[in-house]
Amino acid sequence: MLTVFCSCHQNEKQIPPLTESYRKSDKLPFGSFIAYKGFQAEFHNYWINVAERPFTETWDDLKNDSANNYSLYFLVTKNLLLSSDEVNAMVEYVNAGNDLFISADYMDEKLMKALYCSTGRKNEIISEVNGNMKNTYVSMFYGNDFNTSKYGYYYFPFLSYFNSYDPSITRVLGVNELSLPNYIVIFSGRGRIYLHLAPRIFSNYFLLTKDNYQYFENVTAYLRFNPQFLYWDEYYKEFSSTRNKNSLSRGDQFSSLHVINQNPPLLWPFYIALAGLLLFILTNIKRKQRVIDTIKPNKNSTLEFTETIGRLYLQQKNNKNISEKMITYFYEYLRKKYFINTSVINPAFINSLSGKSGAPQNETENLFTLIKNIQNQEEVKDEDLLILDLKIENFKKIKTDGRKFV
Repeated sequence: MLTVFCSCHQNEKQIPPLTESYRKSDKLPFGSFIAYKGFQAEFHNYWINVAERPFTETWDDLKNDSANNYSLYFLVTKNLLLSSDEVNAMVEYVNAGNDLFISADYMDEKLMKALYCSTGRKNEIISEVNGNMKNTYVSMFYGNDFNTSKYGYYYFPFLSYFNSYDPSITRVLGVNELSLPNYIVIFSGRGRIYLHLAPRIFSNYFLLTKDNYQYFENVTAYLRFNPQFLYWDEYYKEFSSTRNKNSLSRGDQFSSLHVINQNPPLLWPFYIALAGLLLFILTNIKRKQRVIDTIKPNKNSTLEFTETIGRLYLQQKNNKNISEKMITYFYEYLRKKYFINTSVINPAFINSLSGKSGAPQNETENLFTLIKNIQNQEEVKDEDLLILDLKIENFKKIKTDGRKFV
C-alpha cells in the first residue's frame, strides 16, 4: 500500500514556481526568455546591451557620446522603485531625444509625478490578494475602435490603468479588459517614454498562450527601429542574482537600511540611536545588585488595546480606515456627552450641537463639512487626517480651556 501511495505521488505534476522575475534567461512561467528572444528578432540587426547597472550610470555613459542618433532602453519588472537621481536621469535621457520603454505593475510615484500622470491599481491588488483568477485579456487601442483582437490567458486579471495624464503630450496605445488605458506613450523633449502596466504579457506563460505573441509584436511596433544603442534591462528586477560588488543587491534596495541610506537626513538619527543602544547594552551587561521585584500597577488594558490598534493602522498607512474610525468614535462621544442623535447631519443638528457644546456655529459647520468631504474621498491624505484630528480634539476642549479651532 505504501509503495502504491508513493508511486501515485511521484506521478503527480507539480506546479512550477510562479515568481515574476522577468529575467531574460528565466524559462519559468513568469520569466522573460521568450520575450527576450522576440526582442532579439525585432532588432536582429542590432547589438543588444544587457544593462546590469543603475540607470544613472548608463545615462552618464550615453550623454557623453557625441553621436546624434538616439538609443532605446527596454525595462520590464514587477515593481519599479527608483531614487530621485534615477528619476531625473530617466527624464533627462528622454528629453535628450532617446526612447525609454517601461512595463511594471507598480511605477515609482516620483516618476509618475515627473511625467504628470498617475495610475489606478486598487481593483487589481484586491483580486491578487483574494486569489481571484479568471480568463483575462488586453488589447491594442486604435482610435475609438474597441473591437480589436483580444489577447488573454487564465490568471489574475489585467485591471491596472492610467487614471490621469496630460492629453496634449500623451497618446493611448493599449487598453485592459475594462477598455481603460494601460499602455501609453508620452512625448517629452525630443524623445518618447512608453509606459505599460501589464508586465505579465512579457512572461513566457502569456506569450506561449495561443497567438499572444502577436500582442508583443503590436506593443513593440510603436518603437522606433533605428537606434544607435539598444539596451535590455536586467538591473531593475525583483530577484536579482548578480550585481556589481560595490552596489547593493535588489533585495537590499527594498530593505529598511537601504531606505535610510537613500535619505541622508535619516542617517545621523539612525547612527545616534544605534550608538545609544550599544552604550546601554555595554553599561548593563553586569548588574550591580540583584533585581528587586516590583509590584506592577493595574494596567489600563483598554488604553493598551487602543494604542496597539493605532500603531497597526499607522503601519498600514490606511488613512481612509483611520478617518472612519475617528469619525465613528467622535459621533459616539457626541451621543454620550450631549445626548444628541448623530444619524442625520443637517443645519438643525449643527445648530443644536453648537448650542449644547458652546462652540461657535460657523466652526461647528466647518468641522462637519470637513468630515463629509473626507467621507466622500476614496483616499485620505496625511494632511487631511491631521487636520481632522486637530479639529476634533479642539472641539472636545473648547469648553475647558477656551481653545479655538484651526
